[in-house]
Amino acid sequence: MAAKAPDAYLHGDDGPVVIVPARVAAFLKRYTALDDVRLRVRTSDSEIYDVLSSLHRAALAYMPPDPARESEPVKDGVAATVTTRQAAGILDLSTRGVRDAREKGRLEGRLVENRWIISLASVRRFARTD
Repeated sequence: MAAKAPDAYLHGDDGPVVIVPARVAAFLKRYTALDDVRLRVRTSDSEIYDVLSSLHRAALAYMPPDPARESEPVKDGVAATVTTRQAAGILDLSTRGVRDAREKGRLEGRLVENRWIISLASVRRFARTD
């Protein structure tokens, strides 16, 4: 991969905006406390939280899938599922984020007795963590 000049990542006319490649976001997620900071500022600074959430999502999208986790876990002939809240905890997202992902088809789920349950395999595919 050819190195770019640092200025190649700076954009914006109303002040600098940094464009962060998903590969860099994945590096930051893996080697820094970015997720801890993101969760700490969730209620105090929405702009910082939104930017860190975007980095989090870009990192998850970039990280290669773990083939060992791709198959649907089954117990007693029933595919493993989690609640929206459990999926949010696994993915380090808000429950709204999980609902958004489900509505966009990025998570597989179904409505059971007025509650959404999410396929654990789809949560693992979405997370793509090791």
